[in-house]
Amino acid sequence: MTATHPGTHGRNRSVAGAAAQLEVASANGADARPLPQPVRQPRLPTLALEGAAFLAASLIAIVAAVSFATSNASNYVADLVLRNVGPYNMRFAFVYGTFAVFAITVALLAWRPNRLPFALKAIALFLVVRAVFVSLTHIAPSPIDPQKPAPFLNAMFYGSDQFFSGHTGMPFLGALCFWHMAQWRFFYLAATVFFGTVVLLGHYHYSIDVLAALFITHGIFQIACWMFRQDFALFRSSELAAAKKPKRAIRKKIDSWVEAHRKGPALVPPAPESHPEPFKLHVVNDPPPPAATGVSDSTAAG
Repeated sequence: MTATHPGTHGRNRSVAGAAAQLEVASANGADARPLPQPVRQPRLPTLALEGAAFLAASLIAIVAAVSFATSNASNYVADLVLRNVGPYNMRFAFVYGTFAVFAITVALLAWRPNRLPFALKAIALFLVVRAVFVSLTHIAPSPIDPQKPAPFLNAMFYGSDQFFSGHTGMPFLGALCFWHMAQWRFFYLAATVFFGTVVLLGHYHYSIDVLAALFITHGIFQIACWMFRQDFALFRSSELAAAKKPKRAIRKKIDSWVEAHRKGPALVPPAPESHPEPFKLHVVNDPPPPAATGVSDSTAAG
């Protein structure tokens, strides 16, 4: 007889028990492997904080780029459009129109907080890309009207950050983000045309700055959708959910109407068969038949 270690029996029983459980799971059609745990998605505040941090870094980058371009600006250049138009005093529309569109955008983001993460990150990416272009191009602005606003506004809105136009590109970015909502799409497209006209009439940008802003902004939006897919899906989630509700309600109404009118055909009792009377020939002077006079044959005989 072969001697076995006392712990061997315990291990054999545990292995046998595991094998039995595996056979039972296989017999029940269940997968014996452990199910993968669902990946925990980041919450809205986390995504918003990421966007705020990215936006803060992009603001630092754009301020540094504008300061660098302004201090190293060269002479202004000729422009076909600016040579034949203006300059006009467009400072009120240029400055306070920006504040108005900014306030409306903030209200839209506050109304639907799910839009905030993608909006912050898309704007931050826009500013970073613009900072790169501004730091590479040091062209002085075209001469404008001599009136100057307050020092704070002058430092905020006027500099040598010519290429490309942020006043044209930023509203166009809003139009691309809200493209699924017709009223806001048209609003931001109108704002794009408005600010593009203002910066040309006031000579705040060259014509190439305005035209190039549209193409560069579209590329920025595509890159933002690719980099921040989850944020973009969250951006449009509220409108997609609202769009599905009317369709479901209409479908339920149609189904209820069909169920209410789904009845079998009504059973109509068959009409009694009518036997046609035999055809008889009568002489003109013959009396009418008894059926026509209403007198039975027996009464006529009596």
